[in-house]
Amino acid sequence: MNEKLIRVMVLVGVMLTVVTVVALALVASGIPEDDSKQLKKEELAAMDTNNTTNSSNKTKNIKNIISPAEAQEIAEKFIKEPGATPGIPKWDEEDGEMVYIVPVVLNGTSVGEITINALTGENMGGAGGVSYGSSP
Repeated sequence: MNEKLIRVMVLVGVMLTVVTVVALALVASGIPEDDSKQLKKEELAAMDTNNTTNSSNKTKNIKNIISPAEAQEIAEKFIKEPGATPGIPKWDEEDGEMVYIVPVVLNGTSVGEITINALTGENMGGAGGVSYGSSP
């Protein structure tokens, strides 16, 4: 009986150690919380690189493009739904214009989007089931 108790205690100790190591690894990796309003620097750098690659035919305007973080900040001013926040912007091209599509996130779910002109920062409209305004 004493030997079984020792085995169980050792297994519990090992399991607790594994859980602790995994938790520390997640914290150390800097994974943001779901309701985080800020983008990680690595994501921004990757998005900026993709913007340059995707718009190679518009190189003259690349220097004037606002950053994904700026698009996110601009979109945040237009969100009127309580508790909703801007998500990670996605670069796109609509009707020949470079834009960021900024998702509107509520309770971890994308419930709409706001389109921000990538050159001027202008709100070009939105879609979805949340309240958003045309002026901040």
